Amino acid sequence: MTIHLSNVVAGQLQSAGGACTVRPFLHTDFSHSPSPVVMVDHFVMTGATSAPQPHAGLCAATLLFEDAKGAMRCQDSTGNEHEAQAGDLHWTVAGTGILRAQQPAGEARLNGLRIALNLPDRQKSLPPAVSLLRAWEMPVIQTNAGRVRVVAGSHGGWQSPLATPEALMILDGWLRPGATQLLPLPPGWNAWVYAVQGELGVRARHRVRGAPPLPKRQGGDPDFAVLHAGSALAASAPSADDEGVLLLMAGRAPAHFVLIAGPAVDEPVFRHGPIVMASQRGLSRALAAYEAGDFGQLRQDQVV
Repeated sequence: MTIHLSNVVAGQLQSAGGACTVRPFLHTDFSHSPSPVVMVDHFVMTGATSAPQPHAGLCAATLLFEDAKGAMRCQDSTGNEHEAQAGDLHWTVAGTGILRAQQPAGEARLNGLRIALNLPDRQKSLPPAVSLLRAWEMPVIQTNAGRVRVVAGSHGGWQSPLATPEALMILDGWLRPGATQLLPLPPGWNAWVYAVQGELGVRARHRVRGAPPLPKRQGGDPDFAVLHAGSALAASAPSADDEGVLLLMAGRAPAHFVLIAGPAVDEPVFRHGPIVMASQRGLSRALAAYEAGDFGQLRQDQVV
């Protein structure tokens, strides 16, 4: 099996109102698909930023990093209201459609990722479902190399309790200076790797054992890339019999990374914000359903 690494994308810091900055990433930014990842925003939020947003056809995850201060109020049109805190994951299966709002609950500095994960067309008709996974519920793997939180899926013999419609792995990890971390990538899976802090080397090893490297070509090593803080890449593992592996390497300073991986959703993407469908017809229907009020409304006492 050959693991392909995409181009490195440096997230451009943008202002989303006076109380939020964001580094946005879209699946179309990468030369190899990060599917099921469609969008990721790395945000730092200190105040109210936007009105409730419609979501459909995807799963939406908000991962707060452990250095977040205060709480995030998460509200939706099915009546849920949660307060996510440092290290927590707020999880939404948007399915047929839901309205969501996420704002600081009082004084806060919220640092984290908003993640949009495509659902296969056969699962876009799932009813909306919302849950909150607390940081203390996530397995933590501590080794000489560093520390990894298993946010979703399984890694190193540990399983997150988060229930997901499709197989998924989300890891939130720290590597000590010079340390390395091996991350298997099953056939047919893609991964999105992000350097939150520090410098991170990413090397593709096409089999766990015994695979020769890809030949060098003009312009650099196709098996290796360096991520500086605020940059990301995608790794693609085409379907084959052998399991490949990514090797992550920290530089001279501690490196904080997030890896999101899952089976590729090999379907077209028609998107309007966080509404993602497999056809233009499906997208038009979803937008019409939202306009007709079928996604519901937040209660008046929920509106910020």
